[in-house]
Amino acid sequence: MKRRALLGLFLALPLARGQACTPTPALTQGPYYLRDVPEREDLREGLPGVPLRLRLRVQDRACRPLVGVRVDLWHTDALGRYSGINAPGTFCRGFRRTDAEGQAAFLTLFPGWYPSRTPHLHLRVEAGAQVFATQLFFSEEVQRQVYALPPYRERGMPRVGNRQDGLFRADLLLPLEKEGEGFRGTFVLVLPG
Repeated sequence: MKRRALLGLFLALPLARGQACTPTPALTQGPYYLRDVPEREDLREGLPGVPLRLRLRVQDRACRPLVGVRVDLWHTDALGRYSGINAPGTFCRGFRRTDAEGQAAFLTLFPGWYPSRTPHLHLRVEAGAQVFATQLFFSEEVQRQVYALPPYRERGMPRVGNRQDGLFRADLLLPLEKEGEGFRGTFVLVLPG
């Protein structure tokens, strides 16, 4: 291969000099964060609901993976209850440390809704002194599929749609694919600092 062709290939690499990643929008942590939760991948604790497999990649603005940072995930169960707040226990709560590729994986349940919000997941990342919080949302098409199934169907569709939720952002929609009886999704979190 000629020198010029090799140089062109090098410049086309995704981690070429000068690449910058757009920071993920921060959203309120919300009132229901609990620090004393288990470090674990599976947050379901035997509860009924549609399985949701989530893979998060945490990186800095230069698109480099952040290794060993704490990633907390929490949300409601299928009935719209937060553990430690509306019900005892730590279901649908946990944290992981990112691996060498900056990834943290969780197996949980699709969240139920409560009257004042559209369905969402809470995320909190601790990277040294930096603390970052945001929320992820679901398309209304996926919501319709999930809330037609037990145990969600007894409650029906959420009272607040995405556009009516004051915190909803389309750039924080979690893209989902079917996986068995549930869904899987991947999301990249780019920390601002």
